[in-house]
Amino acid sequence: MMDFQTLLGSVKATEQANQYTACIDESWLQGRTAFGGLSAALVVKAMLQQIPADRRLRSLAVMFVGPVPAGEHRILLRELRSGGSVTHIQGDMVCEGEVAATVSAAFGKNRQSAVTLAGPAMPAAVAAPENIEALPFIEGLTPTFTQHFDMRICSGALPFSQAKSADFSVWLRFKQSGSADLAALIALADMPPMPGLNMIKAPGMGSSLSWYLEFPTAVTGADMSDWWYYDYRSQAAGDGYFNNYATVWGPNGKAVMFSRQVATVFEK
Repeated sequence: MMDFQTLLGSVKATEQANQYTACIDESWLQGRTAFGGLSAALVVKAMLQQIPADRRLRSLAVMFVGPVPAGEHRILLRELRSGGSVTHIQGDMVCEGEVAATVSAAFGKNRQSAVTLAGPAMPAAVAAPENIEALPFIEGLTPTFTQHFDMRICSGALPFSQAKSADFSVWLRFKQSGSADLAALIALADMPPMPGLNMIKAPGMGSSLSWYLEFPTAVTGADMSDWWYYDYRSQAAGDGYFNNYATVWGPNGKAVMFSRQVATVFEK
């Protein structure tokens, strides 16, 4: 079983320009595909090998096109434009000759500005993760990749509970230690079950159609095993699609990621 750092280490440049390979282990699957956050994280890991260090990831847009099975896959990058402050780059995860996920990212330098607006404050009176029971990994019932994470529900309902609200909040962390770099944060942000699954009855399933992330502040000195607080809400839903948004706060209590998602939910 590969841990997350080993997965990231599998991203290797090939002899062909702008092409990389990455290996995915079966323990990171969700059904027949790797969970979406992992695919996006591996593409970003390849991008970071080409982006100047003074340009930080500002936004990320992901389209989930097809399944990403276990095995070795290709990552193809294309720099769209690199200006004085911002680099736009696109990456595709290619599996068995077909694009399975496409990622567009904007990396930008810090700019001089007299304006600073603090992000949203983390909700007060949130129960400490140590006081909340961990959700267990149950082989054959919970998605395989969830065995690598620790998740504790603060508010809202579990999947398939036919709740009246899709909204929920959770504490999240990796079960392993290591530097919480961008790739780790992206994977972590897609770990929870999407809003909407908790409003339907079993059996059912859901998947991301598109996903957009913004990174308002840089994260430094954090560990993958630190706790991250995730507030996940649904803004609208209908015809089997949910329009969801989320905020993720880091161990320092600052908002580190904003997320928007169009998700598909299949009811049986």
